[in-house]
Amino acid sequence: MESPFTVFVFLIFWDTALAGLNPLSSELYRRCHINGTCRLECFGSEMLVAYCMFQLECCLKGNPEP
Repeated sequence: MESPFTVFVFLIFWDTALAGLNPLSSELYRRCHINGTCRLECFGSEMLVAYCMFQLECCLKGNPEP
């Protein structure tokens, strides 16, 4: 039978390992274009200017000039 400490340590490192295996974790909220941010979907106050990897949208705040 495993001690509660061993189970606790396993759960902490398991969560960290899964975060590293998720391909979206490194692309989400990455800087793109000029001052844009990669997101799953742009907010209403943002403008879509390009696309990032994994079909994420590159969003800029406000209405930038074309």
